[in-house]
Amino acid sequence: MSELKGDETIQDRRQRLSAIPKACEGCRVRKVRCDRSNPCANCRIARIVCQQAGAPKPDNRAKPDKVSRLEGLIERLDERLGRIEIQLDHSRHTTPERLTVDSHPARMYEGGSSFNNQSAQATEVAQITAISQGSGGGENLNASLDDLKSLLQPPTTLGDFQFSRGDALRSMPAMDLVPSTLIVDIVRSFKVRTPMFLTSHPITDLPLVEDLFRKVYFPTEPLSVGHVTAMHGILLSLLKEFIGLKDPLAEKYDLPSYIPIVEKNFNAGLETYEILAVPSFENVLSLLLAVIKAQDEANVLLSTTLISAAARHCIMLGYHRAATYRDQRLNMAQNMSKIFWTVYFVDKNMSLLLGRASCIQDYDIDVPHPTCSKDPALRPWDEGFVAWLTLGRLQGQIYDRVYSAAALRLPQEVRNQNIQALAEELHQWRPRMDAIDWSHVNVPHLLQLSKPTWDIMYYSLLTSLLRGSSTSATAPEITSQCFQAARSALQNHLLCFPIYCKSTIVSIRDYANWIVLYSSFTPFIVIFLHAIASSSLEDTQLLEDVVRTLHPIKDTSKACGRLYQICTIFSRVSRSLIESRASSFLGTYNRQDDSLLLLNDTGNTSLFDPNSLQDYFTAEVDMLDQFTYSETEDMSAILGGWANGQPAPVEFLGMGMGMGGGTGTWMG
Repeated sequence: MSELKGDETIQDRRQRLSAIPKACEGCRVRKVRCDRSNPCANCRIARIVCQQAGAPKPDNRAKPDKVSRLEGLIERLDERLGRIEIQLDHSRHTTPERLTVDSHPARMYEGGSSFNNQSAQATEVAQITAISQGSGGGENLNASLDDLKSLLQPPTTLGDFQFSRGDALRSMPAMDLVPSTLIVDIVRSFKVRTPMFLTSHPITDLPLVEDLFRKVYFPTEPLSVGHVTAMHGILLSLLKEFIGLKDPLAEKYDLPSYIPIVEKNFNAGLETYEILAVPSFENVLSLLLAVIKAQDEANVLLSTTLISAAARHCIMLGYHRAATYRDQRLNMAQNMSKIFWTVYFVDKNMSLLLGRASCIQDYDIDVPHPTCSKDPALRPWDEGFVAWLTLGRLQGQIYDRVYSAAALRLPQEVRNQNIQALAEELHQWRPRMDAIDWSHVNVPHLLQLSKPTWDIMYYSLLTSLLRGSSTSATAPEITSQCFQAARSALQNHLLCFPIYCKSTIVSIRDYANWIVLYSSFTPFIVIFLHAIASSSLEDTQLLEDVVRTLHPIKDTSKACGRLYQICTIFSRVSRSLIESRASSFLGTYNRQDDSLLLLNDTGNTSLFDPNSLQDYFTAEVDMLDQFTYSETEDMSAILGGWANGQPAPVEFLGMGMGMGGGTGTWMG
């Protein structure tokens, strides 16, 4: 194109136009007139950034090195996802060769008298001395001391708890897991309603339960047998609760069909060497859940075996000492504390129940009781738990100071002083339970079922305690106070029994296995002795009323069936002796102070011998056809123990099932 003289050239025109301000990007997009100032009026009013036309835009293009990093990250994530998928597939089809246990159990606790701790203290003193005196040892001395410290704190492995080093003992039992969709729905249900099992039991930490489910169903690291066993123990209790309460999950899933699978897995884990031999938090939890299962099945001897193993683990882990908790996270420390104190309570309960020394001794404990929640819906359960721990301590003290071998060698005067002191403490426990503010507690219907059992627990334990008191230095005695406590225990049982018969939450079987088998027999024998000694028809009627309540539960377990048979025999003996006006063969009854001084087995022919009882029944009352030799032998074993100063042991119920003078309940 030709350029005319006087005309504006193309270059000049471009230069002139470039100098004229253009509308900003904001006004151009909104298609409004821009005053072309910087910033323009429109952008100031809209309070947005005014970007001038032609301004360089940020370069969002990824740099080559950033692209490489992103590609590497994607590749690593893909590899990790692949490993997780493989582990998940293995967990669903677990075999002994595929999934092995964690090879690093927790560090074992050692007290101040141990060689390692004394050496560690000496090492620390040497190091402090060297630093304070400016020792010339330098790096060589520090290195030696550091090596010594590491030698004194060796890492713990599974090999430390077994003879064989083969992989067989490190393998996971084969298990078929229930669908993961059920587990996900169970965890989601926690947001709607906290299960009763996770309200008043030792496991109340929902994140802990969720973490166990996650580790088993979505594993990112090797699992221990304890992890899998504890998870199935919790799952078993939850499924039973969902079925019993007709939870919505019971309508969505066929939960009864999963019970055998979960129970089989739980039993398989419990029966491994590792659970019983290797101390760890998960193994203690597994054993404690197994104790609950054993008590639910009325198997006291199995329960005490399991709780003994759990108590041993707690001691080896140092759960009884405050120093163990200093380096733990708050939630974990609280879980450890509650687990330990639950094991403690059951251990003390079993001590009195079976007449054996407890595994955990009070003089070796300095860890405080678990802290109580600030939530008014949860705090009452925590305060109640602490109150039950006081009762557990008293149960242990009753055995140690009244019925242990050492206590039986004490002068009767000293034993009476011990009994009086323990009775005062026991009298303070019952009002403590009522003093708790239960008005805002969650699951109030569970509380209403628990309350009636507190008096049964209280009077049964009081009966066992007062049973050891005597005014005679040579013969055992049952005092008026003991008779009153026993009568109150049985009367409260008669008041409580109909409540459980009508309950839709807790079955009569639960009441039998958790309450009756742990609290009702000692008072029954006391009233039996009082009935035949004082010829009391009123007491005989009380015995027969109790027997009638035992009839509906006699088929719930072998122990309940045996208990029903024995109590029936005693009530029949009582009725027959009173109606025949037979003379008492038990000892001397004092009507003035309502006490019974039992005969001692001082001769060759004891009145508590089976032959003597049989001869007595034949001579005084025509009972030969009513009672067999085996039945009189049962009575002899029970009454003979009482004549020697101790309640009958648990073994008299046979089949590893039983109950005795102790008390215990998970209902509270």
